[in-house]
Amino acid sequence: MEFTDRKKKILCEIVKLHIATGEPVGSKMLCNAAGLNLSSATVRNEMSDLCEMGYLQQPHTSAGRVPTAAGYRFYIKELLGSNTLSPQMQQSIDRVIHKIAESPENITANAGQALSDLTGFPAVSLTLPEKGAAVKRVELLPVGRRTALVVLITTDSIANSRLCRLGEEINPHLLETFENLAEQKLVGRPLESFTGAYLQSVAASAGLFGLALMPLLSAIFNMVEALCHYQLELKGEANMYSFCRTEEDARRMVDYIRQKDAVYSLLSGIEDPVGVVFGDESGVDILKPSSFVVAKFGGGENRAGKIGVMGPTRMAYEDLIPSVAYFARQLGKAIEQAGLDLED
Repeated sequence: MEFTDRKKKILCEIVKLHIATGEPVGSKMLCNAAGLNLSSATVRNEMSDLCEMGYLQQPHTSAGRVPTAAGYRFYIKELLGSNTLSPQMQQSIDRVIHKIAESPENITANAGQALSDLTGFPAVSLTLPEKGAAVKRVELLPVGRRTALVVLITTDSIANSRLCRLGEEINPHLLETFENLAEQKLVGRPLESFTGAYLQSVAASAGLFGLALMPLLSAIFNMVEALCHYQLELKGEANMYSFCRTEEDARRMVDYIRQKDAVYSLLSGIEDPVGVVFGDESGVDILKPSSFVVAKFGGGENRAGKIGVMGPTRMAYEDLIPSVAYFARQLGKAIEQAGLDLED
């Protein structure tokens, strides 16, 4: 059966109407809303063909049709090359990116929440480890007599921190010893070269302070180990409740996404600069009524990853796709600039 231009137009109009109304679309409704210069009988025949082709399906309780995942997929393919971002949304994204770029060390950590706030949907960010990344700076900030915050900043503009309790009270000699160790043994060292054995040798070189500094060195090892793997974050999870049928469904979906390996497998299959993953295609029941709009950011010498939003299958893709794509592009530029700023 030929997929004619008329069938394509009717399919796209049905998807748009279903997204707007949430209701199955009938031939009369379609003719009235879309202004098609066709009879209802002709539209019904075309809709029947589209059902046979797998682009539409008919709910048991209605004579109207709703899009299948294949129908949404075709509609989105048509959108990818044509939709543009409104000037208002572009300005909003520019303001948000400028704001989060004021903290270069936390730019990727804050990006997900910013995107969720902009779109009203939960945001998922997947940050990939950068080959060759090294320690840029290590700072120790005392917050109590035996408690300190150790901050690790990498050459690819990623910051991490841990609160540690030391083996003895913090004093100027201990701080000086740690600063010297960090400068001589940690700064400039590639992340992948940090091993437990290496940090034990660093502690041994600290002499009398070695035992007291072990909690700090262990924290640094744990942070480096985490940075050598992908990082997946869910932000704005409260927005999940706006499109899930029940609170229990929302909780189950949040729990599933926090199983990071499962979502990593789902998102890592996106190879294009911007793409959509339908929950119905994932084989996971809890994700069936949802979809992800995801775009790539960064790359080259800078930290790379993917960022996007999660929402119901019936989303305003014509707005979200260009918004997420532009956000990711601007985020990549901000990360590149942050890397330059941290080198100054």
